[in-house]
Amino acid sequence: MQMFKRLLLIVILTFLFSGCAKPPVESLEDVRSVVAHAYAAGAVQHAPGEYQLANSALQAAELQVENGEYRKALQTLELARRYSGEALGLTIGRKELLAAEQRQIAEEKRLVELAKERELKRQAELKVQQEQKRKKQVVKPEPKKPVPVVVKKTPPVIVEPKLVDDIEVKAGENLAMIAARAEVYKDALLWPLIYKANRDQIKDPKEIFSGQILMIPRDKSRDEAEAARQEARELNLFLPLTE
Repeated sequence: MQMFKRLLLIVILTFLFSGCAKPPVESLEDVRSVVAHAYAAGAVQHAPGEYQLANSALQAAELQVENGEYRKALQTLELARRYSGEALGLTIGRKELLAAEQRQIAEEKRLVELAKERELKRQAELKVQQEQKRKKQVVKPEPKKPVPVVVKKTPPVIVEPKLVDDIEVKAGENLAMIAARAEVYKDALLWPLIYKANRDQIKDPKEIFSGQILMIPRDKSRDEAEAARQEARELNLFLPLTE
């Protein structure tokens, strides 16, 4: 009988504590707004993985609220908020990179068109000069060998790539190939810097996967860079690229 009373008391206390919790209405609405903002910014296209995690966490939290699991719902809402922030940050960064690439393409096209216009103008001026010389010649001398026209080629415009702070792994790439990219370090031997900055998602430096987003550290000193090169030479994991 006493055991039954204790069990009854525990059940009553549990009911009272669960009844005191209030549904996190404000937090739920706030996270819904954050997820919606990430969606409107284009996270579905530019950061699909992070957005899907945020949306799934939000749906789970909504279900927990319906079931009265308010404490769990608050924890799940924090996950949804964090994933939404990551998705939004990646989306903004990738949009900026895409815009920079489009500006670079437009500038290259403009320079090509400008070079064409200059060449057409030069050819037209040369044609006028030749016509004026022909009119001045009364007696035609013996034909002379045509003077070859030297066309000055416009030197190609070298546009330095914009350095990136994170990069997506392409199929077949390894850390040395990524470090050798022009927008990363232009030095395959600096791959240890990328490896150490992404230890949370890289367990083995020789095993990375297509689609991974790796952070590129930019705050390293010359001494740290040289130490990374020395480490790469000693480990010798990517011999064809680092020799």
